[in-house]
Amino acid sequence: MRIYDLIQLARQYMLLGVIVVILLLTGYFLLYKKLMKGTDKLNKFKFGLWSIFVIYIVVVLGATIGHRSSGYGNVNLHLFSSYKNAYNSFSIREWRNIILNILMFVPLGFMMPLLFKKCKKWYITYLIGFGATLFIEILQLISKRGIFELDDIINNTLGCIIGYGIVIFFISIYEKRYKVLTNIIYQIPLIITVISFSIIFITYSKKELGNLSIINSYNIDMSTIDVSSNIDFNDKSNKAYVYKASVGDKEEATKIASEIFSKINTKIDESQNDEYDDTIVFKSQDGNYSLWVNYTGNTTWFIYHKEFKGKENLSYKDVQALLSKFDIDLPKEASFEDNGEGRYSIYLDMVKFKDVYLDGKLNCEIGEDNKVYGFSNNIISYKPYKEYEILTSKEAYNKILNGEFKIYDEFAKNLDKIEIIDFKLSYSLDTKGFYQPIYNFDVKLDGEKSQIHIPAIKDK
Repeated sequence: MRIYDLIQLARQYMLLGVIVVILLLTGYFLLYKKLMKGTDKLNKFKFGLWSIFVIYIVVVLGATIGHRSSGYGNVNLHLFSSYKNAYNSFSIREWRNIILNILMFVPLGFMMPLLFKKCKKWYITYLIGFGATLFIEILQLISKRGIFELDDIINNTLGCIIGYGIVIFFISIYEKRYKVLTNIIYQIPLIITVISFSIIFITYSKKELGNLSIINSYNIDMSTIDVSSNIDFNDKSNKAYVYKASVGDKEEATKIASEIFSKINTKIDESQNDEYDDTIVFKSQDGNYSLWVNYTGNTTWFIYHKEFKGKENLSYKDVQALLSKFDIDLPKEASFEDNGEGRYSIYLDMVKFKDVYLDGKLNCEIGEDNKVYGFSNNIISYKPYKEYEILTSKEAYNKILNGEFKIYDEFAKNLDKIEIIDFKLSYSLDTKGFYQPIYNFDVKLDGEKSQIHIPAIKDK
């Protein structure tokens, strides 16, 4: 979820929270003041705090339960698996979710000591924070509106602890009971959190290659899983090249969109640009077209929003010529499929073309008037970067035996048999735009065809 979407969600539930506060205030005046003839005056400061607290609770429940659709109901008790997944994919969205999970409970830890005197004792506020997040996780599990995740409990509780440390610092100054050592102890969780995230991001920035999202965040329990294969895996050492793809930015994506739209005599409607973490969506001024540009590899998805009749039975050469009008340069030969109704697919598997290697798939739609009405161009050009020593096929196979591969947790729990049919050395794009060698194992998981991916580069 983008920051914009989060802000909109918060605004939506803040409004609901304000309505709840107004209803409570109305109830106070109608029931307590009018009917019960109450004489106690409303403390404005306390009322303000309670109003903020009620709104906060409504926003938290809305964010964790309210806006989610049902259909989850899974349990993930693998400690720090969300951190490992975020590191392997190094997705801004994944890291943002983790950090927001921490920040979401900071107000709880901050407000409890202000609302309740007993909560000035650290262990009471800590227990409330733990209990609150446990309640939400159980509610998510029961309602199937989220995953019961151990990491969420840790992150939320940590946020509450950090909030408590911050408010106690200000309370001690206000009450003139400031104790240096005590306040330093209360700030340790915040300091450790900041240092930990700093170390993670600095370590990543200094890595030569990026991370692979195919890497497992925890090992599969193989004690009850039977692994079989008729393949004779060898111990022969080998090397393989890593390739480098271009990684664009907003400026380059805008240039690509301008050039594509100019081919169809229209321009970008900048008022409708929609930015995501690693993608930007453009729309044409005439409203007929949209274009998605992914920064990694500058891949594109060009869409025509009206109906058209497709032209069938075109050859690869015909399609190649039509795509060249959009500056899509393809080699003379490629794997080509006519999918019918004017839809065609082109496949390239590390094909040497000029001074680069092309890899990926392109789908396109051609109209009866010989115009290109849409394409999804996921063919990326790569340049050789460096040669690395890789795992032997037997070493890669041993990783499967040890459960060092990625698979959905719920599927792994019920898995009885893995049959390895074949394998080959392939490539996968990492988080820094490098094309790293990986082993692709064609397997049957309890009889169902699937694949297991093992990173091939040896750990240093």
